[in-house]
Amino acid sequence: MKNRNLIISLALLGSLTAAGAAQAAGKIYVGAKGGIVQVDNSGFDDTFNIGVYGGFNMLGKDSQFAADLKGGTLAVEGEVTLSVTKGDAPVGEWDMTTFGVYAAYRQPLTDYFYLKGKLGLVHYDLDTTTAVSNSGTNNALAAGIGAGWKVGPGSIEAEITTYESDVLFVSAGFHMNF
Repeated sequence: MKNRNLIISLALLGSLTAAGAAQAAGKIYVGAKGGIVQVDNSGFDDTFNIGVYGGFNMLGKDSQFAADLKGGTLAVEGEVTLSVTKGDAPVGEWDMTTFGVYAAYRQPLTDYFYLKGKLGLVHYDLDTTTAVSNSGTNNALAAGIGAGWKVGPGSIEAEITTYESDVLFVSAGFHMNF
């Protein structure tokens, strides 16, 4: 448990340091999110995860490289989440820690609303007090869809992300653009 907290703290510190260095370019966003995690294990209740996420706009309008993506932007995005509540399992409890890296595409519908799609890899650790087949550390392909609303210097986003159909993460967050 201490090692996990140390690793998470170092990952968060590293992401904030990287965000500070990239801020000079003006193409980044950093935020927080929270949501419900569901796993495909019989008898496992949902848990609640919170975390940080951020990204760097690579292609599109107001991005590092100007490209005609029909108004959209393509970003490299990363996130770290951990359970703040433990979910009930058939004979115990469970929680999850995730580290993900994605390519995220945002397509505006209006000046304030946009759709989001993301595809990437996630490393997740499913800790249980019971022996189940897919507990432990896993690496998986992850895909998500969502929508966002620009408010001031940031955006509110809601999304659904799945990790190879084993895990479903329904989340909402807010990020600031720099």
